[in-house]
Formats: sequence, C-alpha cells, structure tokens
Amino acid sequence: MIWIFLPLLLYLGTIMCTRGKTSAARQAIVTAMHKEDRYIGLLMPWVMTSNGTQHKIDKDKEYFTVATWGTMHAVHILKFAWLTSKIGKQLHSKGSGLIGETRQVSTWGFSDFRGETFTVWQERDHMAAFYQSGSHRHAMTSMKDDVDFRVRRVWVKGSDLPTPGDSASTKAFVLRIKSGDFPEAVKKA
Repeated sequence: MIWIFLPLLLYLGTIMCTRGKTSAARQAIVTAMHKEDRYIGLLMPWVMTSNGTQHKIDKDKEYFTVATWGTMHAVHILKFAWLTSKIGKQLHSKGSGLIGETRQVSTWGFSDFRGETFTVWQERDHMAAFYQSGSHRHAMTSMKDDVDFRVRRVWVKGSDLPTPGDSASTKAFVLRIKSGDFPEAVKKA
C-alpha cells in the first residue's frame, strides 16, 4: 500500500527541503523570525581562544562582534555539522584574531533547524579575513541554497564580554545581542 503513496511522499519531501530562497515572502518570513528570536537554550558556555588570552582585553575598547543565525531543513543537519567542525578548527587557530565565541542549535520542526554563532574579534579586519578564508568560504558556498542566513554586527566593550565557561554570563551576553542592546556596526561598503 505504501508503494502507492511513495511518489506523493517523495514530491512532498522535495517541497519541504526546498528553501524557496527566491521567494520574497519566504525572505520576509525568515527576516521576521530572525528579528524576533530571543531564544537562549542549548547555548555553549563562552570560550576564550588563545588569541583572546594572549592579549589583555581592554575593558573600554569596543570589539567587533558578529552574530550569525541560520535556518535550514533538518535533512541538511549532518552536512552543516561537518562543515562547521572544519570551520571551528580554523576559527580557533592561532592568529585568527578571534577573541572568543559561543554557539547554539535549536530545532523548531523539520523545516526549521537553527544554528547560531556569536563571535568577538580583536579587529574588524580579522573577521573579514576569516570570512574570505578557505573553510568558511567553502561552507558558505556549498550551503547557500540550503540555509537562510542572517547576520547582526555590533560593537561590544571588553567589559561586556562574558566570563569564559560561565553559562549565566554567556546567556546574558547573547540575550543582549539579540535584544539590540549594543551599537550596530554598519556593514563596510
């Protein structure tokens, strides 16, 4: 009996997995989801990289901070996890300019698996160099049709950074980013 419905199931599966990125309505929905998202759940505690521990954090300096947010269908989770593991190795390499980071994933249904990162950089140019780098560029191009990404760029003072390994201060920091508490870092032309 299932064989009768197999073509229909395959067709519905194809529709569910297609992101519809060209649809203006879909993009408006994703943008609204991103702006309204204040969820703090499976958030990893703040990790200070060797770049962050080598240089003393200036409590009064504003550091360039990037919050990425992406939603995808659940069928893309394994590819996403594999690619982000490759990115993580490069991200934490010595000299990357990354001070610290945290990330979280959440599932809101088969068609809305979300991945988020929150990174703080010594300089804006360090983030730009990483963004153009091998692992990150490869991941972005290979998943461009699978993930709807949104980004927040803000300036965060050293005194606002969470305590490494502390879940409570990490959650408070991320909620402040999501709530718009920090000055926006206008995208460079």
